Amino acid sequence: MKAYYFANKTCRTCKGLWPKVENLMNENNIELEYVDIEEKPEVSGQMLVFSVPTLVFVDENNKEINRFYRNFGMHEVQGFIDRYLSIINS
Repeated sequence: MKAYYFANKTCRTCKGLWPKVENLMNENNIELEYVDIEEKPEVSGQMLVFSVPTLVFVDENNKEINRFYRNFGMHEVQGFIDRYLSIINS
């Protein structure tokens, strides 16, 4: 599983949430990529990202398995990670 964090430089929520997302992904050994939607509009377009912050999880085949956008908390993200890993590891 890999995660993409979509943000831009002017979004205060994106800046505040980034360290929390980064720590959570490190704790769960999930590869994380930061994507600035202004610098890489083609990537955000391909992933259908229209608002920030957006956190998109993909599987090993790069198929989307879940997404969180605008208003989400780390407990929601951790809940998803726990459920996904329990299914994968069972």
